[in-house]
Amino acid sequence: MSFSLATIREAGRPTAVLTVDGRHYRIADVAPLVLAGDSRGGLMAVLQRWGESEPELVEAADRLARNPHEYPDVVSPASLDDWLTPLQYPSKVICTGFNYRDHVTRDAGRGNFIKEDNVPVFFLKPPTTTLVGQGRSVRYPAQSTQLDYEVELAVIIGRRGRQIALERAKDHVAGYAIAIDLSARDWQRHPKHVAKFDLFGGKAFDDSCPLGPAIVPARFVDEQNLQLQFRLNGAVRQDASTRDMIWSIPDQIALISEHVTLEPGDIILTGTPAGVGLSTGTWLSAGDRLEGRITGLGSLQVEIIDDGQ
Repeated sequence: MSFSLATIREAGRPTAVLTVDGRHYRIADVAPLVLAGDSRGGLMAVLQRWGESEPELVEAADRLARNPHEYPDVVSPASLDDWLTPLQYPSKVICTGFNYRDHVTRDAGRGNFIKEDNVPVFFLKPPTTTLVGQGRSVRYPAQSTQLDYEVELAVIIGRRGRQIALERAKDHVAGYAIAIDLSARDWQRHPKHVAKFDLFGGKAFDDSCPLGPAIVPARFVDEQNLQLQFRLNGAVRQDASTRDMIWSIPDQIALISEHVTLEPGDIILTGTPAGVGLSTGTWLSAGDRLEGRITGLGSLQVEIIDDGQ
């Protein structure tokens, strides 16, 4: 029985839940051992011991599928705003840039791109200030007038590793989620910047990494054959398959782990396909509704609000 893991606001507090057949059960009720005695640790506590936690969650999901009313006191989110970002909070959000061929050749104008002549672009977002969940959660960055979108498949790490061998890389993946990597293009490519390219000003600003709505364990996901779609106010802007990645997910894990130790709960954003606003001059505004969809992972919906709201 497939299931997902989410964090929902209940009585004003983050609550880790196990979702089976559309019903949201408190993990503290149905599989308390996976929280390692600390329900406040939420899904980060679950991921810290993912090797032991996953079988317990599988057993709980199977049990609840057979008897969905075993625990009648389920969590029922009242609105999108009650869906928080699943992880509160990991140590790292690592992003991969320029990782879909059509994004590189069409959006970036690199028609002569050859993978073997290049290494991937990696950068960081600070987790505690950039990660947000669903609803009216993204404040428009006051310093920018060119806010852009990128839908991405997010990899959730479940096993610590450094210098990870390519053939073992997928062993370190706990699950997957949807991410939207927001960019301030006028700061990313600021004409006065000494290097003319700035991944801090352009990528690391507050609320720039919506993530959710839940984490789907890797055992239920064919990560090589997922369809990604991004909609802006209902209109499709991006639509592509993970088959179009330049560097695969194992490639990325192995290459990232050459530089930093990957830890349970770390998030890797794996790149975006063509169709971003940079290529069309379509910039986001307060009031815009953003939706990312990925096969089997659901729908991540956020709204841009004024910074003062």
